[in-house]
Amino acid sequence: MCKLKPVISALVFSLIATGQVPAEEAAETRLLETNKCVECDLNNAELEGAKLRRADFSGAYLYRANLEYADLRGANFTGADLSNARFRGADLRNAIFNGAILKYTNFGNADLSGASFVDAKLRGARFANTKVDGIQF
Repeated sequence: MCKLKPVISALVFSLIATGQVPAEEAAETRLLETNKCVECDLNNAELEGAKLRRADFSGAYLYRANLEYADLRGANFTGADLSNARFRGADLRNAIFNGAILKYTNFGNADLSGASFVDAKLRGARFANTKVDGIQF
């Protein structure tokens, strides 16, 4: 299976270049393969239940992304736009949201223990039943 990753990546790149695969799908594929999506477009991404520990989303666009029940422990969202994103039930322990835009983001039932929100924009963000032990602002 590991030998197929380069072939699949080349195929996806080829399909993007010809316009046969939307760039958003390519960004999701790249993220799932490399655990990185720096400054990429993941608007409206469907990543419910994804296993993305320590993933790097710095500067990424995740407007209306669905990350419900995802394992995002230690993920880096520094400077990312997460407006209207859904993190309901997600494991976000020690995640970094410094300088992120979190307008109307839903963190209901998520675990944000040890997460950092320094200089984050939290207008309208929802934190119902959220674990917030050791959170930093």
